Order: sequence, then C-alpha cells, then structure tokens
Amino acid sequence: MNPDKPNPTATQTPPALADDDDREPTKEEILEDIRTGLRQVLAGEEGMPALEAIEALEKRIYGDADNG
Repeated sequence: MNPDKPNPTATQTPPALADDDDREPTKEEILEDIRTGLRQVLAGEEGMPALEAIEALEKRIYGDADNG
C-alpha cells in the first residue's frame, strides 16, 4: 500500500448496527445514525412522527401503563 495515498476504507463509517447486535454502538456508529436520520428528514422521506416515536420509546422503556 502506498503511504502517500489515503486509505479510503480507513475513513469510511461503519454500517449501522443490526437489530440483533447486542454490543454497544460506537460513537461513530451513533453519529452516523443521526446523520442518516437528518438526511432523511431533509430529503422529505416519510418516517414516524416525533410524538409517536417518543410514545413508542416510553412504552418500550416503562411498559404499557394503561394496561395495569
């Protein structure tokens, strides 16, 4: 490998974590996920509305308080 040329694989960001991956994401992976989400929002791609996403996260973390 030529030391004068940059290594393109060294600067590439790692792919997002798979849903079944139990390890903690790296800082780079978290930042890339955020960048991807921002690109999708700016491109007008459909996604889950923020309030709906927050409610889903609350249910996932705290359970369904309405069924108790």
